Amino acid sequence: MREATMTRFKCYRCIHCCFFVSPNDYPILLKEEVIKLRSLAKKYKVNLNFKKIDSNFYLWIIDGFCPFYDVKKRRCLIHDEKPLSCKMFPLLLNIRTREVSASMLCDWVAKNINIIANLNLKNVFPNEIEALIELYKKIIELQGGES
Repeated sequence: MREATMTRFKCYRCIHCCFFVSPNDYPILLKEEVIKLRSLAKKYKVNLNFKKIDSNFYLWIIDGFCPFYDVKKRRCLIHDEKPLSCKMFPLLLNIRTREVSASMLCDWVAKNINIIANLNLKNVFPNEIEALIELYKKIIELQGGES
């Protein structure tokens, strides 16, 4: 019980999850998320750029801040509707190997990495794990049930 209450992820609003400088950090999206984001882009009058990876996955090309990120308020304009890869940050899922890691771009992770290395991720990142599991299930479904 102490683990769950003492070391739990808290967003510092450090902006690193919403600022992109390297293509390696671009979010990978499901086709349904791209459709949803295109609709939201019209509402917020922002331009989006995606690169198709295959029939199910897209790379969201973002140079600098996410177009849905309010820099002044340090918050996401589409928080409740953002893609799973955003909801699960700072957790990362490699869609090819299915390995899970924590992003060292996140200030909270960088500060607490030695503490969280041996803890149960479900306790440290409860909300992010939910999004990760949802994404994982969708990947399995899209890839024909392979696990």
